[in-house]
Amino acid sequence: MAYSTITSLDADAAQQRSRELRTRLLSSTSDTYVTGPTGSGSGEHVLVLGGTGYIGRALVPELARRGYKPAVLARDAAVKDDAAFADAEIIVGDATRAEDVENAVASGTTSVVISLLSGRRPNDAAECKLVDYDAVMNGIRSSVAHEVQQFIQVSDYGAYRPELIPQVYKLQVEGELMGQHHGALPWTIVRPTAYYPYLSMTFGDVKNGLPYRIFDHGEYNVVNPIAREDLAEFLTNQVLSPEALGRVLPVGGPWVPENVVTLKDAGAMMFEITGRDEQWDVVPMATWDKKIARLTRIGRYSKKVAPVAYYLEAAKYWSVVDHVAPAYGTRTLREFMEKLKDREFPTGSFRERMKNGTAVMPTDI
Repeated sequence: MAYSTITSLDADAAQQRSRELRTRLLSSTSDTYVTGPTGSGSGEHVLVLGGTGYIGRALVPELARRGYKPAVLARDAAVKDDAAFADAEIIVGDATRAEDVENAVASGTTSVVISLLSGRRPNDAAECKLVDYDAVMNGIRSSVAHEVQQFIQVSDYGAYRPELIPQVYKLQVEGELMGQHHGALPWTIVRPTAYYPYLSMTFGDVKNGLPYRIFDHGEYNVVNPIAREDLAEFLTNQVLSPEALGRVLPVGGPWVPENVVTLKDAGAMMFEITGRDEQWDVVPMATWDKKIARLTRIGRYSKKVAPVAYYLEAAKYWSVVDHVAPAYGTRTLREFMEKLKDREFPTGSFRERMKNGTAVMPTDI
């Protein structure tokens, strides 16, 4: 089920607005943040929940480099063998179990807790509640109990317009932090726009000779995604920073042509980088809307169909809603895609690889 309020769109008006927004960003300077590391630690204990994922692999080493003592709650002690976590304390446990989180916070004099928790199946409402809400609440309650100096919630830029299940729960977490529903706890909320792998999911399709899908003209929205390395630096800048307390910080990558894109821009980059002529799979938005409506109706009676309807709705959301925020960092989406150019991708389309459970994007870059 999607919590969607997206209605029919005026294709021509949306295209014009997106072009104007992109032009305005590229002719402006984003001076909300100054790029570069600020602040360093003196061995303060920083617990990262959800730290073994894509962002955590950049954040944990950054914390260590800056003088903090990172700890990661992980289900498997073997994480310690991964070079990304060589300088971290690994605490074995599951963030969805309150007692495990309590033990992790109590294992040292924890100064800061950073939550990167996010469900892996955003179409599964039960998992979203368990991970995006319940597990984060475990971290918040334990932080309050042990008088942690700061709780940093890495949320979602989509919380400004929550229409998908995980965004609704992230917004609820934000509200409970702001309202101090669970006791006094200094907080910072960071809302990243999007990550490079999400904008590059179909790079394998393009490299393997398949077309790139767009809705109508492919210019319904604009996004300035942020590299995980730049986000890790930004997050570390907020650790124990008095200026960060009690603030909601939206953040994206640099406002440059290689990083401020529509979906069609992202596709054009892929074709250019792979040396292919542009080949578009153009899907009329009106046709997509009818498919969503039909599958949503069927999904009320079929547990197998409901997740499919959700993914169609999510694909529309990410194709029409802007994710534009103040700029931080120097890395660009194009640089990320350049690193993918020499990678081998499994055959078959992105949709086929998803169905087969095949990795659709390298997570080591």
